[in-house]
Amino acid sequence: MTSTSPGAPTRPKAAVPRSIASADARRDWPAIDAQLAHGAVEWGLTRTREHLRHHDLTAVLLVEPANVRYVTGTSIMPVWTLHSVDRYVLVPAVGEPVLWEYAGAPPDLGSPYPDLQVRTATSWSVFGSGARAASRAAEFASEISAVLRDWGVENDRIGVDRLDAYGFLALQEADVHLVPGQLALEQARAVKGPDEIELIRRSVRVCDDAVTQLFEHLRPGRTENEVWADFCGAAFAGGGEFVECRLLSSGPRTNPWFREASSRTIERGDLVSFDTDLIGPGGYLADLSRTYLVGSTTPTDRQRRLYADAQTFLAEIIAELKPGAAFDEVGERLSRRFPERYHAQRYPFIAHGSGLSDEYPIIGFGDHHDGEIEAGMVFSVEAYVGAEGEDEGLKLEEQVLVTAEGVEILSRAPHDPSLAAG
Repeated sequence: MTSTSPGAPTRPKAAVPRSIASADARRDWPAIDAQLAHGAVEWGLTRTREHLRHHDLTAVLLVEPANVRYVTGTSIMPVWTLHSVDRYVLVPAVGEPVLWEYAGAPPDLGSPYPDLQVRTATSWSVFGSGARAASRAAEFASEISAVLRDWGVENDRIGVDRLDAYGFLALQEADVHLVPGQLALEQARAVKGPDEIELIRRSVRVCDDAVTQLFEHLRPGRTENEVWADFCGAAFAGGGEFVECRLLSSGPRTNPWFREASSRTIERGDLVSFDTDLIGPGGYLADLSRTYLVGSTTPTDRQRRLYADAQTFLAEIIAELKPGAAFDEVGERLSRRFPERYHAQRYPFIAHGSGLSDEYPIIGFGDHHDGEIEAGMVFSVEAYVGAEGEDEGLKLEEQVLVTAEGVEILSRAPHDPSLAAG
């Protein structure tokens, strides 16, 4: 593993490389193989069982697609199943999990975990069930209760991550003792195993390549939507699965942050800022941000200042990410270092976990998590700089791995040499 000492993000060379991963390299890109997937699931199940016991949970019912993937290695229609409960898994603290799979799933959608029991899910969404949603949910609850009885834990505390009202009320009616389970899963997912880290590297490499292609095609006269399509098309061609947001803005739309891509035509001299939020190959997040200057033009003094302030803050964050450092102490120190003129419109987080999605923990400006940084955590470190009353803002973000030896910057997408110079 290559380790980079904490400090400033790597400066770009004078010439931006044509592509982080060449066309030949993409053709030779290895498939997400069974060995990696199996290792990631074994790690996920071990971590989940440990944290269930820590939270005094006998089992946990998971319907959040990222959680289901974490303990089974399986995924089908992850965006769809964010809003329709069509697959779920019951994981005991001791014993093997049971997955209820989407009824229409193809037979070759197998799990890399050989001991996983698979049954057909009962769906109760109003979309498919209409007025029968409550009775269908009761069937679901009966199936869950039966497995808990078979395990001899029907009276124990059972965690659940996320359910709609029909499912939750049906399980209550079936006398299942439900308690929140998401914290246990988030804490389990916070430290990545070696196979997960390799999967994250692959996602970030695909994302870097897509960002590079966006940069190469960026020019005045194109709309924000067209530029965002460049990124998405390249990311999906490289094996990306979906993007969680479409945060790209240009010119005066860059301040404040959180505007999504629009039909606005980009002009010469505009800043274009974006956040990738890419779920890449194998389901792992590649979350980085870049800001580019459009057209062959000289940046203004303000544009250079914004870029320098963002890079400086990222370097300060990275220098603080040391195993054993407390989340609250790191957040308080960095909050004091962040320039006061940007606080009113600052990004909500200084850093957040990156795995199968945006994850626990966060390092924030306040309202901190308990706990401390550990080796094996992957963070996306954030800097949005934009002052109230100004018509430009700027976003930079890197994805990094915390190791015992230091911080490794995983994201390598090009920075804009004209903005970063000096």
